[in-house]
Amino acid sequence: MKTIDSYRIINIIFAGVIGLVFIYSCLFLPENGSHIIPSFYTDITGHSSPSLGLSRAFSALVRGDIALANQFNPHALNIFLFFCFQFIFRLISLKVDRMSFVNRKLWIWLDILLSITLFLIVFYPLIQFTFQAMGVVICSIT
Repeated sequence: MKTIDSYRIINIIFAGVIGLVFIYSCLFLPENGSHIIPSFYTDITGHSSPSLGLSRAFSALVRGDIALANQFNPHALNIFLFFCFQFIFRLISLKVDRMSFVNRKLWIWLDILLSITLFLIVFYPLIQFTFQAMGVVICSIT
């Protein structure tokens, strides 16, 4: 029996999770706001975060309505494109990983470097907000 290595498992899991995000986005209409994932930050603090409206924006994007998505969240298109790229890249990686002429270690390092770089670029506004919010909490405690 052939075993599946960890890189293939990670690719399968990532592709599956991203696929579920796309399915979730297809299930709910963006206009009616009936998404089951609330903004806990907004509920607790009463303030908005850069992630507010992402579910509705993704729902608009899977339907091709970029203008509506941008109204819900200005970061949504970049984040959506990141997930689209990652989904396609995971599927490609599953194929490339089986090719004998590809240097596997180099491919994995390229995958890691590219994914981390794109993640930091795309999610920078959310990361920055998180660190600022943590700073406010820490300052209020001390």
